[in-house]
Amino acid sequence: MPDIGSLSKIKHIVVLMMENRSFDHMLGYLMNDGMPDVNGLAGDESNRDTSGKQRRVFAYPPEPFPDSFDPCHAPDCVRDQLKGRNGGFVRNFEKWMAKRKITPPPDPGYVMGHYTAQHLPVYDFLARNFCVCDAWHSSIPGDTMPNRLYSIAGREADTVGTALGDLISWLPASVRDEFAKAPVYDIPAFTRQLKDGDWRWYSHDPATLRAVDGRYRSFPNLERDNFAWFDKKEIGLGMRLGELPIVLDDSFLDDAAKGNLRKVSWIDPNFVNLRVFDTSSDDDHPPSHVHAGQQLVLTLYDSLARSPHWQDTLLIVTYDEHGGFYDHVHPPQVAPGDGSNYPTLGVRVPALVVGPRVRKEVCHTQFDHTSLIATILRRFAAKPDQAVANMGARTKAAADVSGCVGSAVRDDIPSHSYLHDVLAGRRLEARALRRPRAGGASPAADGAGHDMELHDFQSEFLRFAMLMRHAGLLPGTP
Repeated sequence: MPDIGSLSKIKHIVVLMMENRSFDHMLGYLMNDGMPDVNGLAGDESNRDTSGKQRRVFAYPPEPFPDSFDPCHAPDCVRDQLKGRNGGFVRNFEKWMAKRKITPPPDPGYVMGHYTAQHLPVYDFLARNFCVCDAWHSSIPGDTMPNRLYSIAGREADTVGTALGDLISWLPASVRDEFAKAPVYDIPAFTRQLKDGDWRWYSHDPATLRAVDGRYRSFPNLERDNFAWFDKKEIGLGMRLGELPIVLDDSFLDDAAKGNLRKVSWIDPNFVNLRVFDTSSDDDHPPSHVHAGQQLVLTLYDSLARSPHWQDTLLIVTYDEHGGFYDHVHPPQVAPGDGSNYPTLGVRVPALVVGPRVRKEVCHTQFDHTSLIATILRRFAAKPDQAVANMGARTKAAADVSGCVGSAVRDDIPSHSYLHDVLAGRRLEARALRRPRAGGASPAADGAGHDMELHDFQSEFLRFAMLMRHAGLLPGTP
C-alpha cells in the first residue's frame, strides 16, 4: 500500500462534488491575485471565433451577466474545444448556441470569462487558507454522469434504462421510453469496499449513489440509514406507515453538530430546486447563480469548523466536469491499459482540500476523480490494497491527497464569520430580483411568473428521481 503519511491521522473525509465549471473559469484569477504559484490565467490567453477575431480571457463584471448560458460539454463538443491546444472553446460555443437557436446570440467570448474573489468570496477564503489543487482533471473529456461514475465506481458504464424490467414494464409506452432515458447504471460503487457503518450519503433528493449502483435501488437498501438529507430532517418510515412512533432522522448538519459524522460523508448538491424566490439550484450548473453554490459551500465549511470532529476532518470540494468553459491546460494522456475509451483525461476542474491538518499551499500533483476513491479506501478500507484494486486500474494508479495533509493541527486559520454577512446580502438581492413587478412577472427569467426551464442534466435527474419513487423509495426519502 502507498504510504499515506499524515492522512492516517484523518478520521473523517467529506466530499462535495459540484457541477460544470473549469479551473480557470473559477480559480484561474488567483495567479494574478496574490497566489503566483497557481497555474492559472496570465490574462493574454485567447481563442478565435468563427470570424477569426481573437477572444481573450476576461473577468466578469460585478454582476456577471443577465443571462447565464449552458455551453456544450458532450464528448464531441469537448473534442472540438480541445483542438489546437484548447483553441476551440469559442467556436464550439458559437456552434452550440446556433444549434439551440438562442436569440439574440450571446457574445462568442462568453466561455472565456472568469470569476474573481468578488464573485466567489468563500472559495477565495478557502484557497488562501488551505490547499488549491491546480492539476485536478475530470476523469473523461465529457459530461456529467460519466465523470460522476468515475468518482463513485472508478469507470464508465452504459445505462440500464432499457433493462429495468418490472420497474417500468407496466407503464404506458411513451412514459416507459422517458424512464428508459434516466441516468441509471449498475456498477459496484466504492462504498461496497467499506463497512456499512463507515459511510453516509447526503443529498437533497435521491442520492446519485442510487443511480450508479443497483444494490441501493432495492429492498432492504432503499430504507437503510446510509442515506440522509443534507440540511433537513426526515419523518421516519414508522410515521409514514402510521404504526410506529415518530422518528426524526438526522441530516448532515445534525450529524456534524452532534459529532456523529461517519468516516466518509459524500454530499450531493441540490440539482433541482423549484422554489420561486431562490435560484434554481446550488450545484453551480449554469444557469444557476454561483452565489447559491457559495452559500452551500459556506454552510458546509461552517458546520465542519464548528463540529467536534473538526480537528480530524478533511473536506474535498471539486467539480464533475468543466461545463464547456475555457481552461488553458491541455489534458494529459491516460496511462495505457487504464480501461478508458478516451486518449486523455478531461479538462481541469476546481479542487480545494480543506481542514485544520491541511497545508496552506498549492498542490501540483495530477489528480482525477478516481483520486477520491483512492484517498477514501487507502485511509478507511480494512484491506486497502485489495479494495483499491477492486475499483479498477485507473483507481489503482491514482494519486491520493495525502500530500496535502501536514503533520500537525494548524492554529493559524482565520475566522470566516464575515462571509455570512457577505452572502446574506447577496441572497436578499437575488430574492428581490425574483419578486413579481407591479402588474406583471418578475424581471428575472427564473423568478415569479415564469416557468422553469430545465437544462439537460436536470431533466435526466428528474427522470431518475421519479423512477426511484416507482421503485418504492417513498416521498421524503433521500
